[in-house]
Amino acid sequence: MRNNKCQYLILFMLIWLVMGIQSVCVKAQDNSSKSSLTNIVLDPYGNPVSNVEIGIKGSDIKTFTKINGTFDLDYKVGDILTYSHKNFMYSESKVSKKDVKEGIQIHLQEKSIKNPSNVPEPYGEIIDKNSYLGSASTIYTDQLTKTMGSTVIPAMVGRISGLNIIQTRGARLHYTSANYNADLAGLIPVFGRRVYSDNSEFSLNARGQAPIVIVDGIQREFYSLDPEAIESISLQKDALSSMFLGMQSSRGALIITTKKPTQGAMNISFTGRYGITTPLQLPKPLNSYQYTYLLNEALTNDGKLPIYSYEDFEKYRSGNSPYTHPDVNWFDELLNNNASTQSYNLNVSGGNNVAQYYVSLGYMNEDGLFITSSKNPYNTNLNYQRYLITSKINVKVTRDFTTNIMLVGRIEDGNQPGGNGSGYADLLNTIFTTPNSAYPITNPDGSWGGNISFTNNLMSQTINSGYIKDNARDILGTVNLNYDFDKLIKGLSIQAIGSITTQSRSATFRTKRSQVFAYKLDSEGNPVYTMYSTPSPQINSFSSVGNYQDMYGQLAINYDRKFGLHGIKASVKGDTRTILNNYDLPEIPSNVMANLSYDFNNKYFVQSTLTESYYNRYATGKRWGTFYAFGLGWDLSKEAFMKSVTWIDQFKLRGIYGLTGNGITNSGYYIWSQTYSYHGAAWYPLGTSQSSGFFTTENQPIANPNITWEKAHKTNVGLDLSLFNSKIQFTADYYNDNYFDLLQSRGKSIELIGASYPDENIGKARWYGGELSLTYQDNISKFNYYITGNWNIVQSKILFMDEQEQPYNYLYQTGKPVGAIFGLVTNGFLSADDIANGYPVIQGFKNIQPGDVKYEDKNGDDVIDEFDRTVIGGNKPLSFFGIDLGVQYNGFEFSMMWQGVYNRDIYLSDRNFTEGFLQINQHYGQAYEHMLNRWIPENAENATLPRLSAGSNNYNYGNGWGTSLWLKSGNFIRLKNINIAYNLPESFTRSYLGNLRVKIFATGQNLFTMSATNLVDPEVSFTNYPIQRNINFGVNVKF
Repeated sequence: MRNNKCQYLILFMLIWLVMGIQSVCVKAQDNSSKSSLTNIVLDPYGNPVSNVEIGIKGSDIKTFTKINGTFDLDYKVGDILTYSHKNFMYSESKVSKKDVKEGIQIHLQEKSIKNPSNVPEPYGEIIDKNSYLGSASTIYTDQLTKTMGSTVIPAMVGRISGLNIIQTRGARLHYTSANYNADLAGLIPVFGRRVYSDNSEFSLNARGQAPIVIVDGIQREFYSLDPEAIESISLQKDALSSMFLGMQSSRGALIITTKKPTQGAMNISFTGRYGITTPLQLPKPLNSYQYTYLLNEALTNDGKLPIYSYEDFEKYRSGNSPYTHPDVNWFDELLNNNASTQSYNLNVSGGNNVAQYYVSLGYMNEDGLFITSSKNPYNTNLNYQRYLITSKINVKVTRDFTTNIMLVGRIEDGNQPGGNGSGYADLLNTIFTTPNSAYPITNPDGSWGGNISFTNNLMSQTINSGYIKDNARDILGTVNLNYDFDKLIKGLSIQAIGSITTQSRSATFRTKRSQVFAYKLDSEGNPVYTMYSTPSPQINSFSSVGNYQDMYGQLAINYDRKFGLHGIKASVKGDTRTILNNYDLPEIPSNVMANLSYDFNNKYFVQSTLTESYYNRYATGKRWGTFYAFGLGWDLSKEAFMKSVTWIDQFKLRGIYGLTGNGITNSGYYIWSQTYSYHGAAWYPLGTSQSSGFFTTENQPIANPNITWEKAHKTNVGLDLSLFNSKIQFTADYYNDNYFDLLQSRGKSIELIGASYPDENIGKARWYGGELSLTYQDNISKFNYYITGNWNIVQSKILFMDEQEQPYNYLYQTGKPVGAIFGLVTNGFLSADDIANGYPVIQGFKNIQPGDVKYEDKNGDDVIDEFDRTVIGGNKPLSFFGIDLGVQYNGFEFSMMWQGVYNRDIYLSDRNFTEGFLQINQHYGQAYEHMLNRWIPENAENATLPRLSAGSNNYNYGNGWGTSLWLKSGNFIRLKNINIAYNLPESFTRSYLGNLRVKIFATGQNLFTMSATNLVDPEVSFTNYPIQRNINFGVNVKF
């Protein structure tokens, strides 16, 4: 109830704000001169479009729109007007009687792949694309709104060159554990844990680093944004573009720019979506008959007595005894086949030459796959809700002084089943490990089934264990002040930015636990119930999960001026942040940056940047770092010798070199100063008796007083090519990043008195590769089409790692790719002849049999041991790509997006899945259908898995050294998105819908996957929440 009141209050304030701003704008408009517009061309958001070529089809008559979007043309009823502009789709309209009487008003659709003249910069500035020397890939609103999700990340998959995105789970983590502990000094943060991120579903990687997220100039991992409110997302990867990050400039920047206020009449846009999600891939467990048969086989292989008789097999096969011989597919019983998701967005913008405003209100609701019971007065399903408000006001206080104010508010609420008291992740893990034959859902008397090994019934954990709620509340306020000193010094201006961000997370636990009973029949056929576990009443507890505050300030002096053919831009900026995370000491990163750029006739370009970066988490004397970058560019298309080549619009070569940093961002106290943990009572001798006291221990690893930031020498060379009036656009980049002073632990060190050594700045690594993007878009009359794609290759090499001395070079990680997978190489399975002939095996195992894994003796010493380990995966250049294509004709739109990855290896490390039958107390765990192709004498030639074993077989798992048997190809290609839409004709909407513009659309996500392995999803790990297929329908209305 309290949350509802807060939501109504926020909504009321939003409406009041819009009405108030509109009132101010109307008054200002009353004081300004007005002109009656007859014919006008607008963009989809109601802004006038200049320089549109307008003609009458079948004639040579042409004209162009003016700066205010209006045009003059002598037309008559029945004429077909054509509209052409480099940034908008070709369009036609037929002149009606109403057009002749009232004038023509038409909205052009932006091209699917934009080619703007500017590149967004982090603090709201823009830079001329012709003079930009960095490596950037940018996507815009139309691409972002084709995908539905709780974060904006799914819309970026495959669309941004250089950004490799892998989805690791199908639902967000619900943060319920506090990231602080009670200790000797009071409440202190958990060492190494930072503020919780919005993103817990996706892995983002650009050139070996996770990029820093910047939202409207503020550094925050703020992915839970409504795509309808975003103007652009730009990944900037080179040293020069990310130099403003100072001590974190090695990581690159993911710059998110939300929509800005626009000048003109009020424009309102509403978008509503409703979708259905289904799990993309779930494991296939053995049914009870298969399970018991194979378990007996595994026990027999191990020399143990089988558990089940032929009578048991028959009962499991027939299903006639569901209480004593159950067959429960827990995936089918506990997970729904589908779930619903919905989102709504309303945004309003407008204003005049004095004040402009933009307000966006968004709502998102996403249900999970867990079943729930109508008997409960509460919901036990996985659920996520978000309310998001974004408001911006631009005010021109004087001709020289402008102010921009932004306020963002976000409310997030999550719900999940109580499970075993810790949420849905542990519940999923139990589902994956509990066999179908473990116990019935309920016994004949209605009690929950269970036994001595399974003391918490899965159905009870799902619908009868209460619930856990988590919530987050965010407020972000930013003020941006700009003063133009052009009257004093032409081109001089000053900018000041101030921002405050607060976040509060909390969790409510109302969980409980039911008792379970094992059911059996005695010798006379009478039912016998044995209780296991003690019921726990429902608890009602509240905990603060985290509190975060971020205060940011920046002051910049900018100079931008043209002297004939010479252009000069210079700036000096200083910024500082104060970050308070729970009970941690303040974290204060600061930067002072100077930037100078020069261009001659938009043909030759030079730019340099120097940054002094400060971070208070380092020791005194090591808190300041110096980073720099410079770049050169040459647009050959502007040369005299290229004037005759009219089909080349741009042929720009560019190169950048820089020294960047990657500073630690640890939570907790300073990593260079030793910290301690408080422990409870300890007994110690005092005379002839024992006394109790308290003691502390050093936190591990021990402190490193010399720790400093990691560094990199980064080089990027690129080519920008535009052909045939921008119909073809091609970009190529090659990068070579050499990292040094990387934090690594010494392999040659030993632990003294039980304390581990700290990481030191000793490592070296190289990341290098290439990125290509190609776009072609054109039209055949009213048929607009495009295809765009990007291809990326990433390689790495460890240049130095402190390692133990090894007898063979292939055992060293130095010289191998970062993340290379080591293990024993398998060569099929042992036969009886192999064993009889003394084929090398791992020593110390007594029950090696035919059907066990056959390992290669790498060093030829007739023994399989750790010296036979070698690189088995992760040693090929990783490649990933995205292909997006679409068409538009007479209001109909169709597009599809493909994502692909190859040269990717995944290691199946969960032995519950690979081996099955792991020991769970007095029973054995789940096993899956791929086990049916195990080695048996009758299937020795075709088997893909070794012989079965109960309770784990460490020999077949490489004795902990790893084995190529469980290494699988992670290559896949996935149809990420299909979008079909229809825009109602503007002539129809003007006549019958009051000039509304209506777009109806349907979208499908993750509709098709082709993977090199069918055992698991190529992205999501075993036991993680599955990726879902989503089909949604929606409507967009603008007026």
